[in-house]
Amino acid sequence: MKSEFELLISFRTPDGFKACGQYFLGKDRIFAETVFDGLNGRQDMADKAILHLDLLEIAGEIPLKVKSISCKLSELCENCQHITRELFRLHAIEPK
Repeated sequence: MKSEFELLISFRTPDGFKACGQYFLGKDRIFAETVFDGLNGRQDMADKAILHLDLLEIAGEIPLKVKSISCKLSELCENCQHITRELFRLHAIEPK
């Protein structure tokens, strides 16, 4: 079974983190990691960041967090543009 990759966006609440957005990146690990590596943010999760982006690998029904970053709202805007641009390029400009 081939893994699928998703990017999960979540924000901090008094009760913990709550998911607020998700992108399906497909089954290509290299593409998913390349997209994630192009995001703005910090890998230091010890700060009090409000927004988190997590790259998840889903094998069967079990999600596994591969990479995580925290970011500011302005960076999230840039990150959403980056993700959408890369997905559009993959599926609309360079269809397989």
